[in-house]
Amino acid sequence: MGLKKISQIVGALALSATFAQATLTADFHGIKGNANEVSKAFVKKVGTIGYETVSSNDNIQIHYYNRYKDKNLDLLSFFTMVNKEKIRELLLHNPDFGAYAPFNMLFYKTLDKKEDTTWYGHLDSNLMLDIIGEKDEAMRTKFKDMVSDMDKLATKELKPTASKKLEFDGTIPKQPLLKMVKKFEGVDDLEEFVEEFISQHDVTFSKHEFIIAGFIDFKFEYEDMELEFDKYDAYWVSSLCHFQFSNSVFNHGEPQAGVYAPCSVYFYIPKGTNELHVGYATVENWTRSTGIDDKAKLDYMNRIADEVLEVFKELGFAAEETGGVSEEAGSTTRDLVGEIAELKALVGRLTTEIEELKKKVTK
Repeated sequence: MGLKKISQIVGALALSATFAQATLTADFHGIKGNANEVSKAFVKKVGTIGYETVSSNDNIQIHYYNRYKDKNLDLLSFFTMVNKEKIRELLLHNPDFGAYAPFNMLFYKTLDKKEDTTWYGHLDSNLMLDIIGEKDEAMRTKFKDMVSDMDKLATKELKPTASKKLEFDGTIPKQPLLKMVKKFEGVDDLEEFVEEFISQHDVTFSKHEFIIAGFIDFKFEYEDMELEFDKYDAYWVSSLCHFQFSNSVFNHGEPQAGVYAPCSVYFYIPKGTNELHVGYATVENWTRSTGIDDKAKLDYMNRIADEVLEVFKELGFAAEETGGVSEEAGSTTRDLVGEIAELKALVGRLTTEIEELKKKVTK
C-alpha cells in the first residue's frame, strides 16, 4: 500500500473517530482539601435562592467502608436539590421534568494526595433537557436559569479554585427515558391507593436491595402551598439507589458518575384517568457519558438496569406505546466501547506503518 493511500486512510479514520463534537456531561469545580464541612454549610444556604434539599446523603464513603471494607474515596456526598416554585410550571408543561426534580449536586474527593481536591458539580442543564426530550426553547431557558441560580450560589459560597469538564463523544440514547404505565380500576379512594402503592413499591425494591434515598410528593406540596397543580391527580418523585451498584461504580474508580445518582424516578396520574405513569433516565445515559469503559463494570451496570425494569413489571407496569425500550435503545455501550478500541488500535498500526515507510523514503 502506498504512503499517500495509507495517509488518506489514517486521516479518514481519525476524522470518523472524532467527527462528533464533544458534549458536556458536567462542569466540575474544585475546592482544596476535604470539603465535607464546607459542602454541608453550602447546603444550608440554598433556601436563600428558593431551593430546598430533598435528601442529604453525605459521607457515603463511610457506609461503603462499614459494609464492604472498601476505602477508595475521601468524600462522596449527594444532595438532591429542587426549587418547588420554579419547577411547578415546568412539571405542568411536561411531566418528564420529574427526572430532574430534584437533580443531584455531587461532591467527591479521591485519596490522591497529589490532587487533594474536592470536586463538586451536577449534570449539565442542556444534557438534562436533552435526556427528557424538551424542545420548547422558552421552557429550556426557564430550566437553565433555575439551575444557574444554584451554580451562582455555589460559586459565591464555595469559592472554587479549580475546574474540569466531563465530556463525551457521540449522542445520548434514542430513548433516554424509560417510561411505563400501570392501569388500574375500581379505586374508591385515590389517596389511599397512592399510599398503598408507594408502600408496595418501597418494599418490593428493598427486596431487590434498592434504597429509597429521597422522596417528594409534589401534589401534596403544591396543595399545601395553595398553588394550582390540577393537571395531575397525583405526582411524586422517589430517589432510587442500589448500594452495591453505587459502591461498585463510584467507589471503584468512577466517582464522577455520581452526577446521575440517586436516580429520580417520577410517578404521576393524569387528572381523571386510571393510569399511573412512571419514568426515569436510563443507565445507558450513564454508560455513554461518564467515561466508564471497563467491560465488567458496564455489564454489571446493565444487569442492575435490567433488574429495575423487571421490578416495575412485577409492580404491574408495561411499556408505554410511545416509550419503553426499543431494540436499538436497549443495546449497551460495551459494543460501542469495543468498536472505538478496535478503531484506535487500527489507527495506531497504520500510523506505525506510515512512520516506517517515511524512514524508507528518506533513506
